[in-house]
Order: sequence, then structure tokens, then C-alpha cells
Amino acid sequence: MITIGIQLFSAFLAAWSIGSVLALPSQSRDARDLSFDIPSALISSNLYGAPKNDFSCKSSRNPVVMLHGLSANREVDLNLLQYELNGRGYCTFSITYGAHAIPSWIGGLADMTKSSKQIADFVREVQQKTGAPKVDIVGHSEGAVQSVYVPLTQDGISDIIEHIVALSPAIHGATYFGFTDLWYIGGDVTRTLVGKLIDLIGCPACEQLAPDGMVTNQFAGAEKIVQDGNKVTVIMSKSDTLVPVEVSTIDEPGVKNVLVQTTCPDDEVGHAGLAWDKSVWRLIVNALEETDDEVFPCEKGLPF
Repeated sequence: MITIGIQLFSAFLAAWSIGSVLALPSQSRDARDLSFDIPSALISSNLYGAPKNDFSCKSSRNPVVMLHGLSANREVDLNLLQYELNGRGYCTFSITYGAHAIPSWIGGLADMTKSSKQIADFVREVQQKTGAPKVDIVGHSEGAVQSVYVPLTQDGISDIIEHIVALSPAIHGATYFGFTDLWYIGGDVTRTLVGKLIDLIGCPACEQLAPDGMVTNQFAGAEKIVQDGNKVTVIMSKSDTLVPVEVSTIDEPGVKNVLVQTTCPDDEVGHAGLAWDKSVWRLIVNALEETDDEVFPCEKGLPF
């Protein structure tokens, strides 16, 4: 779902506007003037940039595949956490999944069934090239959904996955701050019409993650969401108004549903802020290492 989500995408659009990277057609400029390159304002940010995928990396721990959310990419969102995990001795790997050919740097928009195959291929590649018996996954928002959707739908993937850490996954349908209530104003007819419209503008994933979306319905109809042998920790914030706690909770045996506020009561981190908040990083490391150590002190994350 929307990781950095609406906020990151808005930042992208702002960067386009401020830097005049995207020139909209006018009387003096036509479509040939459009640029879909990554905005320079984004590239120059200290929040931008992920470690290279180094398949020669060696560690006693499982390699970790990092999955960004809707409208993000491998260079933003979980990239700072990647550097932190590298410093702790982890080998981390990431891709930009679900992007259209143009612009190729905005990921997570495409049909999630296609993205799940792309992610599955990458997980297999990481496992084969590193020689590790098992791989862990850390996902945020849509990436968190994919972290459990891929093992559910892609043959053989659950067998090579051990730990899954899902940051605020919209398992039961993202409501987009309640906006999806309007989709049902005319019943099933308007809900279907809205779905087709969203597909038309290039974001099938937006509709598939909503209530009665394809992926949401697959979860609802599954005998079990979490596959045997996969150790799943769902991390959520009571202050997340984009994907509320009840939307993310996976009520199945063996799944750990963890609230940020249980360990850090004063941290009112929001949905996007989960990616950067060290209160959350602490819970992620605890899940990967199956400990309760105080890896990081509590902090107050971004409220959006």
C-alpha cells in the first residue's frame, strides 16, 4: 500500500514542480519536452540511495530482502534501514518492483500478481546466489502485503523464507483515510467502475489493496494467510490513520502482532514514518533475531 505513500508521491510531484523536471505541455512546449528522469531534488536528498546488491556478502544471518511500498522504490523508504542492518552484519538486497516502463523509478503501481512474480524471482535469485538456506523479508506498506502475499501465491517461495517482518500491511483492505467509502455510493456498480478507472490511470495495485480488491479478497478467501514455516511479525502503530491496526492485524496462530506503543508508549509514529523510526527498527531487529533486546532507544517518529 502507500508506504511513504501519498506523502512520498506528493514529494515526488513537488520535486518535479520545484525543479522544473516535468514540463507539462503548453502552447510553447509539447509532449516531446516531457522528462521522466528521477528529479534531481530527490537524488540530492540525504534520504535517497540504497546499498548495492552484493551477492558476495557473507553473514551468519539470513540474507534480508527489503520490499518498499506503493509509489516508492529501492532507493527510498527502507534504504536507510538497509544501511543500518548492513552495519549490524546483515546482507540486504532490494529491487524496485511493480514499476511501469515510464517512469521506471516509481514502483509498486502495477498489477500485484505480476509484481509478486517479480519479487519471487528476486527472492530465488538472492537465495541461490548467496547460497543461504533461508531468506528473510522486511516489507513496508504494500511491500509488507507482498511479504506475505508472495509466499501465499508463488510456488516454492514459502519453503525458502524464514522470518517475515511486515510494517503496517493492508491485509484487510486499505481505506485510504476513509476515501474508499465513497466507492460504494452506488453499490457494487460504482465499486466496479472505480476499480476500472484506477486501472486505467495506471495503478492497479491501488484498487487491488482496497476493500473488495483482488488481493484483499484473496487473503479473505485463503485457508490461511501465513504459510507453514514462515515466522511472521506484523508491526503497527495506533497512530497510523492510513492503514489502521485492525486492517493490518493477522489473527492466526504463531503470528506476532506488535504495536510500536507497547514498547514505546510516547511514539506516535504514522504510516510513512514507520520506515525511519528507530523505535520500529528495534522491533524489526528483535523479530529477525528472535530476541527482546533493547537494540535502539525509543524515539518519536514522524507523525504522518
